[in-house]
Amino acid sequence: MSIRKIPQYGKLDMEECINNFRILVLNNISDINLIKRDIVNTGKLSHTDKTFIRGFSWKIYLNILSTDDKASLQKWFDELTNQRKNVKKMIKSNTINKLKGDPLGGISSEKDTPNKEWSDFITQSEIIKMIKFDVDRTNPTDKLFQEPYIRDLETNVLSMFAKNHKNFSYRQGMNEILSIIISAMYPYYGKSPNNKYTPELFDKWAKNPVDNAKDIYYFFHDENEFGSDVNIMFENLMIKYGLAKFFEDESKDSKTSPYFIRRIKNIISKKLSLQDRALYSHFQNQNLDYAMVFQRWFKCLFKREFPLPDTFIIWDYILAHEADKNSGMLLYVDYIFLAMVIYVKFNLLSRDSNGMFEIFLKYPKISPITNLLKMADDIAKDLTTLPAQQPQIPKKEDEKIEEKKPEETSQPQPQPQTLPPQPQILNNNIINNPLGNMNNINPLGQINPLLLNPNLMMDPNLQNNMMLAMLMQQQALNNQLNNMNITNKEVTSKDALKELKDIANKYKSVMSAEDKNRMDFLIDSLAKKI
Repeated sequence: MSIRKIPQYGKLDMEECINNFRILVLNNISDINLIKRDIVNTGKLSHTDKTFIRGFSWKIYLNILSTDDKASLQKWFDELTNQRKNVKKMIKSNTINKLKGDPLGGISSEKDTPNKEWSDFITQSEIIKMIKFDVDRTNPTDKLFQEPYIRDLETNVLSMFAKNHKNFSYRQGMNEILSIIISAMYPYYGKSPNNKYTPELFDKWAKNPVDNAKDIYYFFHDENEFGSDVNIMFENLMIKYGLAKFFEDESKDSKTSPYFIRRIKNIISKKLSLQDRALYSHFQNQNLDYAMVFQRWFKCLFKREFPLPDTFIIWDYILAHEADKNSGMLLYVDYIFLAMVIYVKFNLLSRDSNGMFEIFLKYPKISPITNLLKMADDIAKDLTTLPAQQPQIPKKEDEKIEEKKPEETSQPQPQPQTLPPQPQILNNNIINNPLGNMNNINPLGQINPLLLNPNLMMDPNLQNNMMLAMLMQQQALNNQLNNMNITNKEVTSKDALKELKDIANKYKSVMSAEDKNRMDFLIDSLAKKI
């Protein structure tokens, strides 16, 4: 890639990495399916397993190393060797040495090869200027990204991607995606004791992998191959897993929205509407500009919203599920999106579109980040039980999604017991299904009380769970109030409101000041409706 040397600071303890690699991979090398299952499950669980090795696991997630029935350690050696060779060939051919013709002559026809070469060269040069400008601004406070080696690496990977995929070329934000791969992989790479890998060497290692753990580890994490591996990962993530689609521009006729806008509309109209009706209705009423608000979430894949270590964990989660589902669409991005929206539900419901934009622009800290992933998991499980309700992302030629607003009625409409259940976010022996069926409304149209587990006070996450329970009860009450006449509102809602007040008074002593204020506001807003 470059004659510049890779920096040597900020690396992990290589002996520990090698030992973890031995435990995670080499001890089970006779069963590739087991290795994949362990790596995928660990990524889904936010690598609670101490032997998790991101530097190797992402090679499995991103389909660099095959995990089919024919996979083996020997095959992995061959696969990665060939892919690294192909990258080096592309890098070599990426440089135009001697161009013929007039550089100012333009292109008179497709057969006018010399002029076409010059035109392509000039276009590529302009793209490289733009790439270098963005690379110089990437992670400005991170010492690693001020290193000449890393800047050269970013420029080479992005310019080669732009040349090989002219339909996508280079778009601002791709540098952010690449920076995550570099940051995540860099600590695991070190100096290999071998200068050259040969079939004979591979054969020796494959016969006794555990005893050759150090050599095998460094083959997969050789810093001399760092640039090639990053290139392969970026290519697979962008093309095989479809992330490049998020950078798709509007069509020339401007009749079709970019892919990421259609994806967002699909999430909100088809998933959020099933998951949280009150929040969906609020989105509808505020008419948010999705492109302005959410494009950063998709194009930077949540990098700008969370600290770097948390971003790695979110990527582990998304890529592990993608390796398992093999959809080519990064489906679990949708569930992270939904979890992030629902996590700040209470603040959103009290804001107009400008206020909502401020919340999304400065997304609050979540600690630990696993709370968000658990919520995403519950949402995914809930929605995947309704396959008929899950349309595919619309194609360009499809009609624009029309989001229908809930119909208004003047008479109370009891909710049927067959409606899809709400996500069991709190179904963890803390709060037992606060909403009962769908909206916590019984067949007679009355609001059921919150069902609290007696062990509630013992839970360390009491504040979050209580707030979520209160919000869910509020949603049920709001839905009922919106479908009642004035008389029925008084009769059926007083008990539910009284119960909310009693619960708030009982548990305020263990809540933060912020949550106390939220509860007071919630109760006051409901009281005004009755």
